[in-house]
Amino acid sequence: MGIPRGTSAPAGATNKRVVSMKSQEFKLWMLLPVVAAGLLSPAVQAQQTFRAYGGLAWTKYNIKFDNNAFVGYQNKTAKADYLAPTIGFTWVSPQRIYVDASYQTSLSAEHDLWTDFGFPKQDFSRSSYTVTGGYVHVLSGGNTVTGFGGLTGGKSKLKAPGPPTMAWTEDVFTSNGVFAGAAWGMPALGGQFSVSGALALMGGKWTDDTGLSADAKSTVGFSLGGGYTYRITPALGVTADLKIQNYSYTFDPPGVNPDYKVKENTAAVGARVSYQF
Repeated sequence: MGIPRGTSAPAGATNKRVVSMKSQEFKLWMLLPVVAAGLLSPAVQAQQTFRAYGGLAWTKYNIKFDNNAFVGYQNKTAKADYLAPTIGFTWVSPQRIYVDASYQTSLSAEHDLWTDFGFPKQDFSRSSYTVTGGYVHVLSGGNTVTGFGGLTGGKSKLKAPGPPTMAWTEDVFTSNGVFAGAAWGMPALGGQFSVSGALALMGGKWTDDTGLSADAKSTVGFSLGGGYTYRITPALGVTADLKIQNYSYTFDPPGVNPDYKVKENTAAVGARVSYQF
């Protein structure tokens, strides 16, 4: 997520914003749905396979502003809890090269940033995509090591109360980037456990419906994830996974001192069903 912008002002004023801003940010980006270890067991390596999957993830999101943030945001935390459906498709070659594409969007959700000012919760939404390519190396005992990389992007929207208190009614943050990482899988309990990590180079843009546009500098971040896949039949499988995202931003808008920091956290626990063709 990006953050709303404003200028320092007397207490109670929440409708002034800076229209030009650069940020230096460090991101912790969750890039890889646990794909390789769960979908690419040694038993399916001898032939080309296709797999479609879909599921839900319970997601807890919050963004916290420090004491130096603009009036209305100081020491505040905006929170949103929501279900996020996910759909995806994986192709695996006989040489254990794979390509995976997935899309996720939030169901009905609200954030509570403005409730301290007497406003009701406002609408919140997020959608994202990931395209991953990689190679799975099968070790003895059914263990797997995977190298992967790809593209990822997302769009987050935060509604605001709007006039007469604020000039804007919606903020939009879009991000896009590339990533590379590795995963480890091991058979256990009749299924496959997996862990993954990745590094990413990301960029982003924050806009609102008054014409404001601010670009974020590119940043390097990392991710961690884990999951378990169980095959009900050779074609049908179920996966449960955990994903955690943490972001830390430092903003230095022109003409505003001092800098201020924002921390963003996302935790998701999900389950999905997959079918191999």
